[in-house]
Amino acid sequence: MALTAIVLTASNLRAAVTALAPLVSEIREDLSVGASLFGVLGMIPTAMFATAAFVLPGLKARLSTSQLLILAMALTAAGQTIRVLGGPITLLTGSVLALFAIGITNALMPLAVREYFPNRVAAMSTTYLIIAQITQSIAPILVVPISTWASVVGITGWRVSLGSWALLGLVAAISWVPLLASTIPRAEVRTPQPSMAIPVWRTPVGVGLGLMFGFTSFTTYSLMTFLPQMVPDASLGAALLGWWSILGIPLNIIGPWVAARMNNCYPVLVLASGVFLVGNAGLCFAPMAAPWLWTTLSGLGPLAFPIALTLINVRARTTGGATALSSFGQGLAYTVACMGPLLTGVILDTTGGFTVVFGIFLAATVVVLGGGFFATRQVYVEDQARN
Repeated sequence: MALTAIVLTASNLRAAVTALAPLVSEIREDLSVGASLFGVLGMIPTAMFATAAFVLPGLKARLSTSQLLILAMALTAAGQTIRVLGGPITLLTGSVLALFAIGITNALMPLAVREYFPNRVAAMSTTYLIIAQITQSIAPILVVPISTWASVVGITGWRVSLGSWALLGLVAAISWVPLLASTIPRAEVRTPQPSMAIPVWRTPVGVGLGLMFGFTSFTTYSLMTFLPQMVPDASLGAALLGWWSILGIPLNIIGPWVAARMNNCYPVLVLASGVFLVGNAGLCFAPMAAPWLWTTLSGLGPLAFPIALTLINVRARTTGGATALSSFGQGLAYTVACMGPLLTGVILDTTGGFTVVFGIFLAATVVVLGGGFFATRQVYVEDQARN
């Protein structure tokens, strides 16, 4: 039951974000809104993810993992329904609700893996990350055909297409119901709470994880929002975004394995970051020279994200330590990342091209490597927090 619930929940982690980008033109025409609205919409996911990560410890002290996840998935479904029912206000309101709930889920998933599968952390991390990546990649491919079909039968296409993803949240919420009775962690999962003399944000591993998360997300959420606009052909842009998302599947296999099995995975992180930069340079400077090659290299580059997610458990001795790392790391990460789409949009409006955007991507990758140096060392957050 836990495996089923985790898999169904993972299917909701990214679809609400990537399902929107291919429908932007249709929504703008139907609602008569400008590009600035979508700059705000591009900023909402990471802003809500950050807020949710910071409030998680308070919620976790009052509710069990299963209780929180059923509420989060129900709110995800409700938010995705609300955002297609009216105009710009409901679009924004529903997006805020759904993405706040998904943010709670983001921060809870590593803890759910630790609670229900304490001896299979790497395997289960790989499983839920792959499921999230599959739905992330499928969503932008399906939304336009669904919208076209709905328009043919006389319904506003984008509303049906975008709203249909609420069904995933509803099914995931129901899947947690059988686990509600298990409000007390199993005996073999019980661990002493960490004695931390200093907060996690003052530990090198905590800050390192936050920087890895944050500046990888800064770049990837910018790409998720603007990749379709990097090429002049809208249909090609949607296809490239779908392919870029699919390439996250091998990353989500490699990342947890590298983080859990290698004593020093930093060289792998450096190599992946180099590939990421080459792909992004191609997309920014000469996208039509080799669009599929650049997209492939860019899609294979952000290995820091699945590595960081797995390190939440690997770099903690206890559930309390993992909760602290997850809350701070993802909270800092998405606080930084929420500026990515907004800053990219401002630069595009100012310069009309992606040349300056690449400079921002380059700086973000340098910070990822700096944070990764500290996060990938063989240390535990509880040990550093006692000093």
